[in-house]
Amino acid sequence: MSATERNIHYGVLAASLALAVWVFGAQPHPAEPATHSGAHARGAAPRSPLSILPPGSAFVLSVDVHALARAPLGALIAERLGRTAGASKLAQTCGFDPLARLDQLALAVPSADLAAQEHAPDFGIVASGRFSAAEIIHCANTVITQRGGASVQSQLGSFESVRDRTASSGEIAAKDGLVVVSDGNYFRKLLDSAEGNGSASPKAASDLENLREVRDARHAELRRTLGPAPLLMTWLLSEGWLERVTGTETDARLSPLSALKTIGARMEVGKTAELLVLLECEDSEGATRISSWLTDLRASLGRLPLDPTLVGLASRIAVSPNGASLKLSLDLSEAELGPALDALGQ
Repeated sequence: MSATERNIHYGVLAASLALAVWVFGAQPHPAEPATHSGAHARGAAPRSPLSILPPGSAFVLSVDVHALARAPLGALIAERLGRTAGASKLAQTCGFDPLARLDQLALAVPSADLAAQEHAPDFGIVASGRFSAAEIIHCANTVITQRGGASVQSQLGSFESVRDRTASSGEIAAKDGLVVVSDGNYFRKLLDSAEGNGSASPKAASDLENLREVRDARHAELRRTLGPAPLLMTWLLSEGWLERVTGTETDARLSPLSALKTIGARMEVGKTAELLVLLECEDSEGATRISSWLTDLRASLGRLPLDPTLVGLASRIAVSPNGASLKLSLDLSEAELGPALDALGQ
C-alpha cells in the first residue's frame, strides 16, 4: 500500500515524504468537473487548513497545492511523484481521483521532540479541496474492505468519520470540502478547531498553554523570515532532541547538530525549483561547527553509496552563514529535477 493511500486512509505519518506524495500527486485536471458539494465548499470560502491546526505544534508544514500544481514544473513533479504515490490505483479504488481535487494542505506534529506531557505519536493532516464528504468516506470504506478490515462510521458534529476497527492507524473525518486525518486526542482537537469550538478554560493559562503561545509566535517569525511560498515548513527543536534521535547521549553531545534550535524550509516552483533551508543555532559558534561539518560531508559524498544524481545536486548546495544561522539553497532546472525525483523514488 502506498504512502498516499495510507495518508488518505488514516494517514500513517511519513512526514515530508508523505506530504510530497499528497501534494505533487495532486495536480488538478482542468477538464475534471467539480462536484456540486465541491463547488459549494469553494463558494463558502472555508478556513484554510493552516488556520485549523491547534496551537502549539512543534512541526508545521503548509502547502498551496493549487499554486504548485499550476507552476511551469508542476506537471513534471506530478508525473514523477504520482507514479511513486500510486495515484492511478487510488483513483480506481475510489471511483474518482481524490488527489486531483486537493487545493490546500497542512500537516502538524504537536509534540515532535518536545514536552513530555504531549504525546509523540500524535499528528494531524488537514486538507481542503473540491470533494464531498460522501466521496471521501466511500473511498476510505472501500480501502478498509479491500485490506480485510472492518470499517466503523460515526457522525462527529458536522463531520462524518470512519476508522478501521481492526487497526490502530488513525481516523479520517470529512465534510464537503474538508478532510481531517489524525488519531487520538489530537484528532478531537482538530475537529473542535475545524468546528470553531474553542478549548480555552480558566485553567488554560498554564505553563503548557504559555509554551504553545511561544511556539506559535516562533513559527510565525520563521515563516516571515523564510518569506511567502507555496510550500513552507517550520520545525522547533527541543532540548535533547538529538539524543532521542541517536539514542545515545554521548554521540549527540559531540555532534555539531546538537547546536540546532529550529529548522525552516521553503520551496518555490516556477521554471525552476528553488529550495531554501534555514538552520538556526544556539549561537554563532554552533553555526560555524555545522557549516564545517557540512563542508566535510560534501567532500565525502563520492564515497557514500548514494545515487550519482543526488551526489551531484548535494555538491551544488550553497551554504551561507549569517551569525547564528545558516541558509542552504539549491536551484534545480527542469533537466535536473526529473532525474532527482526518479532517484529519490527508487
